[in-house]
Amino acid sequence: MARRGVVGKLLLLVLLAVLAGGAWMFRGFIPGPWQRETVITEVSEAGAVAADAKLKRLREEGDTVRLSGAEFTSYVRYRMANRFATGDLELPTVNFEGQTVKVAGRLPKDRIPPAQLRQLGAGADFIPDTADIGVDGSLRMLAPGRGALKVQSASFARFPIPRERYLPILDRIGGMDEPGLERDEVAFQLPPGVGAARVENGMLVLAPGEQR
Repeated sequence: MARRGVVGKLLLLVLLAVLAGGAWMFRGFIPGPWQRETVITEVSEAGAVAADAKLKRLREEGDTVRLSGAEFTSYVRYRMANRFATGDLELPTVNFEGQTVKVAGRLPKDRIPPAQLRQLGAGADFIPDTADIGVDGSLRMLAPGRGALKVQSASFARFPIPRERYLPILDRIGGMDEPGLERDEVAFQLPPGVGAARVENGMLVLAPGEQR
C-alpha cells in the first residue's frame, strides 16, 4: 500500500476523529445522564472508559451525550490504537474549541515520502525529526445520520498548508457527488444509532437517531 501524503494523513486523522472509529467501534459499547458524570480532563484509560459509557448510554437509553476533548482523545488513543499501527502519526489529539474541531498529531520526518520532501526544496532541511501537524475544521449535518467535516485550515511543522494544496485531496475523498457538499468538505456516515453530531461550547455533542 502506498504511503499517504502529509495532508492525506491529516485528513485521515480528522475523519477518524469525526467517526470515533466508525460503526465497528460502536457495536459492543454504547451509565445516568451526562450531567451526573465527571468530565475527564486528562488523556487516560479512564477517559476512554468514560467515553465508552457515554456512547453505550446513547445507544441503549437514547440520551444525547457530550464528550470532552480529553475523553475523545482518550477514546482515539486507547480504543483505536490499531488504526495508527503504522506509526505514521504519533500522539493524536482532538480538542473542541467553541464550534471548532482541532485535530493534531506528530509525524516522524522519516515517514514522509522523499518525493514530498523534495517538493519543499531547501525548506526540508528545517523540518525537525518529528513535526507537529494539525487540522482545524467544523461539523455540519447533511441529513439525519449523515454529516460533513469542513476543513478550515491545515498545518505542517507549524507552517500553514495552502488551501490549494489540500483541496485536490478533498476532491478525491470528499464524497463524490454528495448533494450540497462543498469542495472543502468531507462527507461521512454517522455510526448506527447516532442521528446527529455537532461541536458546541467546547464539547462534541452526539444525539441519538430516530428509533424504528
